[in-house]
Amino acid sequence: MAEFAQLARTMAVECPALRVRQASRVLAKLFDDELAPFGLLSSQLPVIATAALFGDSGAPMNKLAQALLMDRTTLTRSIRPLERAGLLRVARSPEDARTKIVVITRSGERMIETIFPVWKRVLEQIKKPLGAEMLTDLHARLDRVIALSRVAERGAPSSDGALSNEGRGGLRSSKTPYKG
Repeated sequence: MAEFAQLARTMAVECPALRVRQASRVLAKLFDDELAPFGLLSSQLPVIATAALFGDSGAPMNKLAQALLMDRTTLTRSIRPLERAGLLRVARSPEDARTKIVVITRSGERMIETIFPVWKRVLEQIKKPLGAEMLTDLHARLDRVIALSRVAERGAPSSDGALSNEGRGGLRSSKTPYKG
């Protein structure tokens, strides 16, 4: 049991995914607290902002998912409440009825304009203790981590030949069951 505890301790201390998730929770809470009066979560803000970047023609669902580094199922779940709130609209593509297009609505555009000062205030709350230089460095380092998504997208097989399902919210699928 002592060996197990040491392994767990090593994982808890050295795992970059754990650290990033902890940092993400801290940042999400700061933004969530300020966005709550607007009925938004910090996880919804990137969806609205990224959809807005595609302009009036909107974003095909798969391109929006790629831009956000999300799978389509998670993106669909994220869009539903934003669509109900009238901030986004999902429509069929005029070129291909099988393709769904996500378009920011005028209400969504006004929401971005309304919450921008709040977003900026939270950013300043983060920048103050970290410093502008450290925040810039953090962005650069996170960009390098995000670049790993190209490696993850390749679906590198594991040692037993099964594809990793890690990035899709589940345990790794495998032909050989876990024998723990």
